[in-house]
Amino acid sequence: MALGTWAPANAAELRSMQLSATADSAVLTLALTDGPSPRVFTLDGPDRAVIDLPGTRAVRRMALPEPAGLVSAVRLGRQPGDTLRIVLELKSGVAVHSSQATGPSGQRQLTVSLGEPAAPPDPAPKPVRAAHEPGDGDRDVIVAVDAGHGGSDPGAIGHGGTREKDVTLAIARALAARIDAEPGMRAVLTRDRDEFLELRDRIQRAHAAHADMFLSVHADSIRDRSISGASVYILSVHGASSEAARELAEGQNAADLMGGALVDAGAAAPVVLDVAQQESIGLSATAAERVVSALEHVGEVRRAQVQRAGFVVLKSPGIPSMLIETAYISNPGEERRLRNPGQQARLADAICGGVRSYFVQNPPDGTRFKQERRVASAAVVAGAPGSTGAAPLDP
Repeated sequence: MALGTWAPANAAELRSMQLSATADSAVLTLALTDGPSPRVFTLDGPDRAVIDLPGTRAVRRMALPEPAGLVSAVRLGRQPGDTLRIVLELKSGVAVHSSQATGPSGQRQLTVSLGEPAAPPDPAPKPVRAAHEPGDGDRDVIVAVDAGHGGSDPGAIGHGGTREKDVTLAIARALAARIDAEPGMRAVLTRDRDEFLELRDRIQRAHAAHADMFLSVHADSIRDRSISGASVYILSVHGASSEAARELAEGQNAADLMGGALVDAGAAAPVVLDVAQQESIGLSATAAERVVSALEHVGEVRRAQVQRAGFVVLKSPGIPSMLIETAYISNPGEERRLRNPGQQARLADAICGGVRSYFVQNPPDGTRFKQERRVASAAVVAGAPGSTGAAPLDP
């Protein structure tokens, strides 16, 4: 099967694909020009291995390898943000590992190995570090995307059997890909597989990545199955904004118990804020308002105002943080939509749009957003006699 090429013209190129497979293993080898880092992950129902290549196009008339052994089909397609996606349909679930090497000419070789399911040697993969020099003037803003629950903690379970941990991981991956497609933005996933993480580990991974924002993705459940709509929460200063918010925070704060982790006596105690946290709460509220407005264009928003409660996972000193309840998994209609990749992508687009608009108006020092805002403001002053030098409106 031959495949045509896609724009943009300056994209990295996928030049060839080779597949070798047996009944229980496979190796896919890709030849690529230099470009952004790939993302490799698995999906089930049916079993698939997925390779996302941001900013990449396939060369003209490149042949797809024929399916063999473990691999029942090979597909290639486009994703939002000029991402080339390769999907291997599998006859059974397997563990996936990838490695990458670069030759002197700049050509890359990406090797994706699929084998029998097994526990990976490293029980906690290190997050991608996005270290940057303090004086850099055009660094990316780093957004930590936290898929709620995972591993032994399934989170809420819908009437149709949909598990919150699976939905949040799918949305988090889509959101990370959408953020990575935005110039000046970079995403870091606190987890990119079905694993249990304690709440403090999620916070630590965000700090290790030098995150400028922390987004925790969830899908709530409630006894009344008719209730629907999204909500966005930030850390509370003076108690929860509602009884429902308080109950939700207590449930999320107890998540460590689901994984059998030891929880200290103060984990669910009232949140005591230090100066850095107090300063970041105002920024969190501003960012959360942007996300709420963006979500209104995707579906129902249950609460149009930003909600507040004592979520432990939002207690990140110096990092604007929010928890996004994307929908009610307990509502049958919303449960079906949450399983839909199209709806997951729409939620990711909306959240990313809200976050981007926040950074346009509130750019951290040393970032590309700050540099662009400074240049735009200077242009307003230079081009309009008597101008007050006000910043441009949010596009």
